[in-house]
Amino acid sequence: MTEPTGPADPSRRRLLATGGAALVGGTILGRFGSVQAAEAETSDHGYQGLGHSSVHASASTAYGHAHEPPAWVGPETLDHITVPPPPRRGTQEIEMVVVEQHIEVGAGVHFEAWTYGGTVPGPTIRATEGDLLRIRLRNLTDHPHNLHFHGAHRPEMDGWEPIPAGEEFVYEIEAGPAGLHPYHCHTPPLAEHISRGLYGVLIVDPPGGRPPAHEVVLVLSGFEHEGVPNAVTAWNGIAGYYARYPIKVPAGEPVRAYVVNMTEYEPIGSFHLHAETFDVYPAGMGDRPAFRTDTLAMGQAERAILEFSLPRRGRYMFHPHQHHLADRGAMGWFSAV
Repeated sequence: MTEPTGPADPSRRRLLATGGAALVGGTILGRFGSVQAAEAETSDHGYQGLGHSSVHASASTAYGHAHEPPAWVGPETLDHITVPPPPRRGTQEIEMVVVEQHIEVGAGVHFEAWTYGGTVPGPTIRATEGDLLRIRLRNLTDHPHNLHFHGAHRPEMDGWEPIPAGEEFVYEIEAGPAGLHPYHCHTPPLAEHISRGLYGVLIVDPPGGRPPAHEVVLVLSGFEHEGVPNAVTAWNGIAGYYARYPIKVPAGEPVRAYVVNMTEYEPIGSFHLHAETFDVYPAGMGDRPAFRTDTLAMGQAERAILEFSLPRRGRYMFHPHQHHLADRGAMGWFSAV
């Protein structure tokens, strides 16, 4: 679990995902914990920070058709993706590898993924605007791949040139502008490389930092199963995870969600929060929110920083408002305690 993240938050621990992980700027330190309390996700366990709490199986299938997470999945499985790294300053030396990885994206649903570092999404990278990111990408697969960042950088570092199998390349980009930017493979056919799992998130903080808040990363994506694109959908790569393990936050305190739509083969995705509204910073940019709403539509690779608080104790559902995506696994809860 973590304390609110902001300029004064110095520590965070990064758990490694099952199946492998990439080293991103060294080890990230901090405190995590999980509360398992079947049928008591809103009971008072004493606030310890952002974390997960179990819910009864009937609550995890509120729509009746939501995919379940695999049996091996526990309340800390996605902590390394859910909670972003802390703010940091200075040059970062980042090692990243492209590897093929067999992953289980839902109960009994297996997927042969192409990954950055063994996970889908890939590791979250965080920097301060203007800092240098030096990323050494090694392609350990039998296919050409590369690394393309959204945002602004020198064109020769744009990452559209394929890196052949077994070779590597060092990207040097100046982080910016301040905001939220996806990264992904840009090797043709792009749709295949992205839908197979080659994407992740870059958070760029303004030089003065952002106000303290309880932070969460939510990347929407889909996985092919039995020849059907997006037969399984998920936030952060495991269907039904946040339905089984709600994201636990303190009632009345600020929450900041970094939300990205990386769902290929869908014209649009969205984020809908029940029983509350949120401020929207499109692409995470700007000093003030563009508007306030409870549903945000996003095309592929569109993203936003959402800020809100949950004023009353209880469970607040979130999901895409394309209900077929929610039904296939992309439904979850915030648990305000």
